[in-house]
Amino acid sequence: MHFLLALAAAFLLPAAATAQPIYRCGNTYSQEACKGGKVVEDKTTTLHSGHSGSTVYLCKGHGGGLFWSSAQCGQQNAFLERTETVPSGLPWDQKVAQAEAQWRKTQRNTAAPTVVYQNRPAQPAEPSKKQACDGLEERVRALDSMGRAGSQYYDLDWVRRERKTARDEQFRLKC
Repeated sequence: MHFLLALAAAFLLPAAATAQPIYRCGNTYSQEACKGGKVVEDKTTTLHSGHSGSTVYLCKGHGGGLFWSSAQCGQQNAFLERTETVPSGLPWDQKVAQAEAQWRKTQRNTAAPTVVYQNRPAQPAEPSKKQACDGLEERVRALDSMGRAGSQYYDLDWVRRERKTARDEQFRLKC
């Protein structure tokens, strides 16, 4: 009996010592405390059916891109989007494939039902040249404002590319 208690303690204490609290900050989750944030239960350490598992993190970068990581998202200056527990004996690409499949299955189960139209809705009319030019000019003004506000280098490169694309479209439309 004492052996089983000692064995259980040996497995549970290191997990409890390394577990970090997860905070819910509005609609996002983070390993860092935030104003008004609430601590939520970390279910990433739960093991499936008695087998050891490893956690794979789906992270969202500041640019909006998603990527899978074996390290917590906060360590890579990204936001935690989701976690999946997969068997620990798999190579990384198989872990990612299994985590991706679990994530997709969850998305299918929670997706809104699709609406089937009896008659095709009318196609929206294309904007007039003046509306398109006004929209492009507003886009350029917004991008200029973003550029003046300053940010990290990769953000400014994106702003420059988007501004050039908008100006090229204005030239093509002869605005």
